[in-house]
Amino acid sequence: MKKILIATHGEFAEGIMSSAEIILGKQENLFFINAHVDHIPVDKKIETFLAENVSEDDNLIIITDVFGGSVNQTAIRYLSSGKVNIITGFNLPLLLELIMLNESDITPEKLKEITEKSKEQIIYVNDELLKVNDEDDEFEL
Repeated sequence: MKKILIATHGEFAEGIMSSAEIILGKQENLFFINAHVDHIPVDKKIETFLAENVSEDDNLIIITDVFGGSVNQTAIRYLSSGKVNIITGFNLPLLLELIMLNESDITPEKLKEITEKSKEQIIYVNDELLKVNDEDDEFEL
């Protein structure tokens, strides 16, 4: 079964999970870990999550906020634990794509494609509006 764990510094994980569930509804296989918000080390939180929620047959996708950050470094330790994929530096469009992804499509190629597509959603709006204004004189800010 596909399972997605969002693990971030602070309460970002919980917040973005809430946003995803507002859009797509409650997700049975979506989990979060808020790291560094209490006295429990992130490695203990991940170990507990794995023990309680993940079996050998599951496809686990872990998404973290910062490559090289403590949460990502900790998650990397679990790459050898069965079918684990880690994506870091994510946004809401990426999370939504992963949630809607069929389990049979969980391949390195598909995950790379989704990651690349999500980068296109990071847009400097000022420039986009200037392009629209140049193309269509009727649209104004």
